[in-house]
Amino acid sequence: MTLFRFGAVRLRPSIVMLFIMMVLPVFAAAIWVGYASNDKMARDTAEKTVERARLETISQTEALLNPIASLVRVASRVAAEQPDFYRSDRSIPAMLEVLDHSANISSFYVGFADGSYRMALRVPKGLRIQNNAPPEGTQFSTRWLDRRSVAKPVDQYSFLGAKKEPIGQFSAAAQYDPRVRPWFKDAVERQGLVISNPYIYATTGLPGITVAMPFYSGGQLAGVLAIDILLDSLSQYLKNRPVSPHSISLIVDNDGLIVVHPDTKQALKREASGSLTRVRLTELEDPLPALAFAMRNEKKKNQFTFTHRGEEYVAMFSPIPSEFGKAWEVVILAPLEDFVGEWKANNQKLLVFGLGAILLQVFLIYALSRRIAMPLEQLEEQVAEVQNFTVKSTSEPIRSPIREIASLATAVATLQGAIGAFSAFVPRDLVRQLIGSGKPLELGGRSKFLTVMFTDLESFSTWAEATPAQDLLVRVSAYFEIVTRAVNQESGTLDKFIGDGVMAFWGAPAQLDDHAFLSCVAALRIQQGMAELNAQWAKEGLAPLHVRVGIHSDQVLVGNIGSLERMSYTVMGDGVNLAARLEGTNKEFGTRICISHAVYREAGERLWLRRIGVVTVKGRRADLQVYELLGIKGGDPALEASPEIVLLCEMTNAAFDAYERGDLEEAGELFGAAVARFPQDRLVRLMAERCRAPVTA
Repeated sequence: MTLFRFGAVRLRPSIVMLFIMMVLPVFAAAIWVGYASNDKMARDTAEKTVERARLETISQTEALLNPIASLVRVASRVAAEQPDFYRSDRSIPAMLEVLDHSANISSFYVGFADGSYRMALRVPKGLRIQNNAPPEGTQFSTRWLDRRSVAKPVDQYSFLGAKKEPIGQFSAAAQYDPRVRPWFKDAVERQGLVISNPYIYATTGLPGITVAMPFYSGGQLAGVLAIDILLDSLSQYLKNRPVSPHSISLIVDNDGLIVVHPDTKQALKREASGSLTRVRLTELEDPLPALAFAMRNEKKKNQFTFTHRGEEYVAMFSPIPSEFGKAWEVVILAPLEDFVGEWKANNQKLLVFGLGAILLQVFLIYALSRRIAMPLEQLEEQVAEVQNFTVKSTSEPIRSPIREIASLATAVATLQGAIGAFSAFVPRDLVRQLIGSGKPLELGGRSKFLTVMFTDLESFSTWAEATPAQDLLVRVSAYFEIVTRAVNQESGTLDKFIGDGVMAFWGAPAQLDDHAFLSCVAALRIQQGMAELNAQWAKEGLAPLHVRVGIHSDQVLVGNIGSLERMSYTVMGDGVNLAARLEGTNKEFGTRICISHAVYREAGERLWLRRIGVVTVKGRRADLQVYELLGIKGGDPALEASPEIVLLCEMTNAAFDAYERGDLEEAGELFGAAVARFPQDRLVRLMAERCRAPVTA
């Protein structure tokens, strides 16, 4: 029998046989000779190094927090002695001076007992204030919100350059109230200095903590001063000062939430809503911290060793000094394998004595491993391409004398061809979701409560006739890109493109509890994206494109529909047709986004809506209550309704209340008032004319 015949050699027996015959006996003897002494040396080194790192980490934490706490105490004393100091503009230089004290200070602010608020902020790159970009060159910003005897207080922002010179101003209706913020309430409740747990700053979106302290005047609460501290310096310190090459150092709280991580990205996670929150030990990519945390609770010890996947680790937990008032701990984990520096002398002797005996063996193993490793590395790249749906059209065939590798190379090549052909007809995102769900790809479906959305371009046929084909393709593709991005961002499934329309749905294949709300957010993102795109086109002298959207939640059939030769993952049913009808209803009332009463039931309390009325939809016996979607309540500020939109909703809904009660006289008056206030709104003008006639579409 030929041992190295192409495709006939068995991989596992060959590697095991060579390892046992050539490598294992020599290295086993060498390791056994020096194991006892080297193990003790490694443990002693590990304990000393970890202890030194623990003390340095605590010292660094104190060096960050103590000066800031002192600044807050001093500022609080000044405020107590001069209660109106921080209400005056003369406090601004002092507040900016506090920012210059340390690059770790993000902002310094004062919240007063009457709801007034003053702030000095270091403006990071890319920050948007009230959804507006600061002027070019802005380094600092001040903010003043005066609620003293002001019926409609205004939030006033001033922008400063690197030398604190004024370069711009901005104001908006005041919505912020410091008295309801956790830093204000905690400081008042504890009547002294408080240090918050890490959180994501609402102003900058950066992670940090807040040091706050109340101040009093005449025995009464006057306000609370606070300084925001970025945790980047501690993260950088832990990153640059590892205990050993493969160690990890963290600061956690008593609930197992990360306070500081060497990699700030791992200390935060993004929720489905898009907001950033802190990560628990159990959610880290590395399972070791969570395992050590659980073992500490079991062992009731702050320093111990444990074994994970055959490797031994040193673990140390040490509380941050109680003077900070926080139940934080420094956690240090290091593998004993890293502390072999003192072993080198003994290991070199072992290698010298064994070098001559194993030189030939190493050469043979190297030659064989190279022949094995090279095709395996090529296969790994090809498999990664298949997983990511980035299959190259031309790939060199992989050849190997190992039978398993040769067979695997043939299978991967076949799989590449199949995936390349399959992904040319089926959306890649949908394939990933179907594969991730673990369900077989076969014909069939099931009834499920989903939300379906249709979009369409207004007056597309007329516009397409007058537009050159290439321009038509470019602009429609830009519109499709906006819709696709919005649907994917809100966890939807893009079903198909239908001419200039798009069909998408939420709730399958992945289960979504709030699919109705997510579809509404996606619709608003589409309108927002088209508004930005139209603004760009207007600068180029091009006519705008307007999108109409219809959304409906219903029990529909979802699954793989078609034939065994060609199937499509889609939804069918009356609810789908109704969503398409709702999209067309926009044309009748001059609206942009129409939703059904079913969507209102699922997510209405989180949306700004106005009733359009009871609409008779073609092909249905029952009438349908329809609403226009105008914004969301809370969440992304860019999608919230403006005060004007809120007023429009309230006036229109009040008019429809009268209309549905049958009080046509009052309805006419209310719709007339809405027309006077919003003369460009087509719906209120139409209803003012038709308030005595049924609304049909």
